[in-house]
Amino acid sequence: MRRVRSFGPYRLLYRVASGGMAEVYRARLDQAELAIKRLLPQYNTDAEFLVMLADEARITGLLDHPNIVKLYEFGVVDEQHFLAMEFVDGVDLRALQRRCADRGISVPPAAAVWVVEQALRGLDFAHQQRGADGQALRLVHRDFSPSNLLIGFDGAVKLIDFGIAKDRLSRARTRGGMIKGKVRYMSPEQTEGRRLDPRSDVFSAGAALYQAAVGRPPFVAEDDAALMVAIRDTPHAPASHQRPVLGAAFDAVLDRALAKDAADRYPTARAFADALKAWRANHAPDYHQGALGEWVSRLFEAERTDARTALGELDLHGELDESLGSLNTQYTRLVDAGWRTASGVHPMDLGAELDAWLARTRGELTQETSPGAPPTDP
Repeated sequence: MRRVRSFGPYRLLYRVASGGMAEVYRARLDQAELAIKRLLPQYNTDAEFLVMLADEARITGLLDHPNIVKLYEFGVVDEQHFLAMEFVDGVDLRALQRRCADRGISVPPAAAVWVVEQALRGLDFAHQQRGADGQALRLVHRDFSPSNLLIGFDGAVKLIDFGIAKDRLSRARTRGGMIKGKVRYMSPEQTEGRRLDPRSDVFSAGAALYQAAVGRPPFVAEDDAALMVAIRDTPHAPASHQRPVLGAAFDAVLDRALAKDAADRYPTARAFADALKAWRANHAPDYHQGALGEWVSRLFEAERTDARTALGELDLHGELDESLGSLNTQYTRLVDAGWRTASGVHPMDLGAELDAWLARTRGELTQETSPGAPPTDP
């Protein structure tokens, strides 16, 4: 049997994914399963990435909703900064769309609507958050896209990755001229780098739904620059023109979500979700979470079998694998969202801890920065 690797108090089972700034592992703490998202080594001394991870910890730590992945801890092990989060045994919407394309099938309209509707419920909860002072946080996700919508094999839908989300307390500052997010799902105002409000996320959700239901994005172009122009200036083809089974009622819902002018869109994520629920009531009244879970499980049965096999080959109770690095030499729990929420402390108290930690960290990094290096954001 293969031995598992230790990471602070956690046991890393296997890597689930790796992206541009972080990698994600399926892990265990005692008998509980969770996900460990840790920065790639080259970013653990980069102030910009540390601030982004700290902001993600602070924002996600506020959000206790069934359609948002929960944050348990923000910490550091041997100078590797990480988030411990809820583990979702499933796939993201992007992987689901690719599997369907590979098999020459389409995502059922009811499934596409269900996924986006549930994610919108979580998104609206995030949009409505207020700070300890009672003032609206004005949170905008900025990256509502298929890769950030997780679908569990039980049919549960979870919105993830608030890494580039912005609110009035965000410490990360976007440099002038820099536009963050996936261009294909950006709103017109996001492509111009303008100040955003929740209606920008509504547009992104509409673009994600269009692609899931139709099988292609609402806007296409040769490169990102041309795509931004198309998003701003070119009308999208009605979804039913691409896939007639969707019908005029589906077009009407999407047309409002994808309006060029934010004032013409659904005013909130909840209003968009309610419109999708009304569509389901008329076109797929019996569709439910279990139906989604069963369908996705069948499509990914081979992967589920591989995961069960991999877990079965692990020695979860024996000696740890020391060949991949040192064990528990330096572990610091920077912020523990779980025990604070359980003990009734207001989640915004995390902000003070993060501010203090960031001040110390930035001071240390500034001392190490060469004179010619660009300063960190204020």
